[in-house]
Amino acid sequence: MKSNQTIAELLANVNPSYLTDAEKYEAIARAERAEYIVASISSAIKAVKKTALKLKAVFVSSSAQHA
Repeated sequence: MKSNQTIAELLANVNPSYLTDAEKYEAIARAERAEYIVASISSAIKAVKKTALKLKAVFVSSSAQHA
């Protein structure tokens, strides 16, 4: 089974001794922002695909009725 960790969780496991607290928090914030953007785009693509499949089903069934 695959273990999915967020980027922020992975960054928390990194040795931060060479980073200031501000740099560490900035990296985590940027990672969370990137994950949110990717999740939003993925959700939008799924919604478009679902709508396209519904429209295809409507058009295919309506044209089949006239045959």
